[in-house]
Amino acid sequence: MSDFTLQQLTDAYQDYFSVEHKININATVLQSPLPDQAHLEKTIPAAFLMASESSSLNNAALRSLNRLGELADELAQYLQQQARKIDLLMQYILRQQDSQQQRYQTLSYGGSGCCFLSESAFTPLQVLELKIFLDNNDGAVFCYGQVLSCEAVGSQWQVSAVFNCIREEDRELIVRASLHQQSRLLKLKAEQRQQNTP
Repeated sequence: MSDFTLQQLTDAYQDYFSVEHKININATVLQSPLPDQAHLEKTIPAAFLMASESSSLNNAALRSLNRLGELADELAQYLQQQARKIDLLMQYILRQQDSQQQRYQTLSYGGSGCCFLSESAFTPLQVLELKIFLDNNDGAVFCYGQVLSCEAVGSQWQVSAVFNCIREEDRELIVRASLHQQSRLLKLKAEQRQQNTP
C-alpha cells in the first residue's frame, strides 16, 4: 500500500462524522511506509482481536434475542450480566496494551480518524501505529494511519490523524462507539434543558 497524499487524507478524514469526546489512544510514529492490510492482519495484538470478536458476539446474541419477544427478557438480562463479566476481563487485558509513553487523549474521533493534543509536533504524512481505547465497554482497535495536520495551540500541538489501514469491522466498531457517544451527549443536553426550564 502506498502512502496517501495530503489531499487524499483530507478527503478520507471527511468520510465519517466525528464526535467531540476524550478517549485514550496510543500513537507511535513508524519510520516505514504505510503497512498494507496483510501486514495489519499479522500484527494486530491478540487482545485487540479478542475485544473486537467479543463485542461482535455480544451484539449478535442480543439482536437474536430481541426477535423472541417478552420471553427473552430474563435470558437477555442473564446474557448481559455474562457479557459484563467478559467486558471487565477484556478491560483489564487491554489496559496492559496501553503505553503511558505513547498515550494521548482525543479531542474528537470518528470512523475516519481522530484529533488529539500533543506536547511535541508531528509531521504531516507521518505513518502512525494507533491503539484506540473506546469508552463504555465499546472495545478497542489497533490500526495504522497517517498524520493529516499538526497545528500549534498554545504550548501544545493539535494533531489530526486518518485511519487508513484498518479492518472494516474495526471501523464499524469506532463508528458505533461514536454514535453511542453522540446519543449520550444529546440525551444529556436534553436533560439539562429540562432542568433549566422553569
